[in-house]
This record gives sequence, C-alpha cells and structure tokens, in this order.
Amino acid sequence: MKRNFKYIFVLILLAVAVISWREAFGRDRDKLKFYMLDVGQGDAIFIETPSGNQILFDGGQDRKILEELGKVMPFYDRSIDLVILTHPHLDHAGGLLEVLKNYEVGELMDGGDSYNLAEYGELKKLMEEKKIKYEVARRGLKISLDKGISLLVLAPDKLIKSDNPHDNNVVSRLSYGRIDFLLMGDGEKGEELKLVQAGDNLESEVLKVGHHGSKTSSNPLFLEEVNPEYALISVGAKNRYGHPAQITLDNLLAAGAKILRTDIDSIIEFKTDGDSLTLVGEK
Repeated sequence: MKRNFKYIFVLILLAVAVISWREAFGRDRDKLKFYMLDVGQGDAIFIETPSGNQILFDGGQDRKILEELGKVMPFYDRSIDLVILTHPHLDHAGGLLEVLKNYEVGELMDGGDSYNLAEYGELKKLMEEKKIKYEVARRGLKISLDKGISLLVLAPDKLIKSDNPHDNNVVSRLSYGRIDFLLMGDGEKGEELKLVQAGDNLESEVLKVGHHGSKTSSNPLFLEEVNPEYALISVGAKNRYGHPAQITLDNLLAAGAKILRTDIDSIIEFKTDGDSLTLVGEK
C-alpha cells in the first residue's frame, strides 16, 4: 500500500510539472520567440513560431547546446522541425551532433560546403542513419515557417571553391510582419558588400553580427543599409581571438545599434507579434 502511494505521489508530481511547463511555454501564443543561446565561443539561435514550429541555427561546439535548449524548450519536447548549419566550422557544427542524437530533427539545411571537418562528416553520417531530410540552402530560397512568417536565404548564391567555409556561409532574413532579423552566421565584409551590391532589402530591426564581432565583419556601408536597432554578438568570455573587435563595436554604435553580447547578457530573448518587438528583460 505504501509503495502504491509512493507511485501515485510521483505521478501527481509529474503531472503538476507538465502542466506548469505547458502554462509557462504556452503564453504569448501569437508571438514569435527568438533566442540567441549562450554556447560560449560559437553560435546557436533558437526560434519558435506562434504555432510551435521550431528552428535551430547552428549548435555551438559541444554538449552545452543541450543545456541551453533545455532552458527554452519544455523537457517533454524532443523534436526540432528544422536545423540550419550556416557553415561547417566546429564552433557552429560540433554541438549539432548532440542535437541529432538527442532530438528528432525533421530537416537539416546547410550551404553544401564539404569542408573537411571530422564532426561535420559524423553529422552527415548521422543524418543518413536517422533518415533526416537534407536540403542545400541557395540564394532566393524562401521558407514559410508559419502564417505570415518566412525565412529568405540571401547567400550563398552558388558553391565557391575555397579553403574557408565562410565563403559559403548561409545568410538569411527572418521576417514576421514589420519585424525582420538579419542572420549573418560568420559572414564577413566581402559577403556583406555582395549583399549591398545585389540590392537586397537588408533593413532589419535585429542584426545577428557576422563572425562573432570580428574586425572582418560589420562594414559601415553594410550597417547603413541594415540600420539595426539591436546588434547581437555571440561570443565566449575572454576568448583567445579578441572578439568582439573594438572597431566593430565602434561601427555598430555609430550605426545607432544597441549591442547585446552573450558573454555579458547570456541568453538574449526577443518576442514579436509582427508589429512590435520586445527585448525580454529590457529595463
């Protein structure tokens, strides 16, 4: 009898936990939620649409991505609809191995660069084993994520033969109503200028700064076209690369952007209904 009571008590606690999580994550149903996760020296962005579709850009370099996803996803949610790898460098691709092992992923997309990274090879092998749909991102591809929400791929236009995966980096613009997020991955000045010269509409309320705020990104001409209200930098504390560079910070400030950094602000969260944009926790 005591044993039965113990089981019943545990079940009640689990039920309360599930209800609590559903309540917490069920609010703001009409809003798109955007999170830049704190994965140290790397990149990871998680997006959830109002109807619950989930997209993950990059996964940092190790298992830390699982801890970060646990902060923004209910514990009972073990699936992600779309994973996008901007390019096969360890600080973007390494953690995606853990994601594919621990979550059911509907589709994976990247720029098609076959850069010789061991973890990327393992990632492709795991995709085949789990029969995950694969698609190559190309300029002009437009993905409908939800009613009124779309993701437009701006780069790469075609695969470039290069030893630097940044040359085939995936750039995309997430749009919901009047609100836009420009996601640069590790895009550098050359890619920025190509986008400007192509005449793309780059204006966006939120800019995910290219290459962790390195001096190789954030050209003033490019920033003038984007005109961001917020500039997000994903970077590890006291990293050995010196990111973000002071010249980049100066350029972003001169462009009128409020700078947010994962090494200082940890997880950065936005919510939008397509008309207004809220930085969660902003005072």
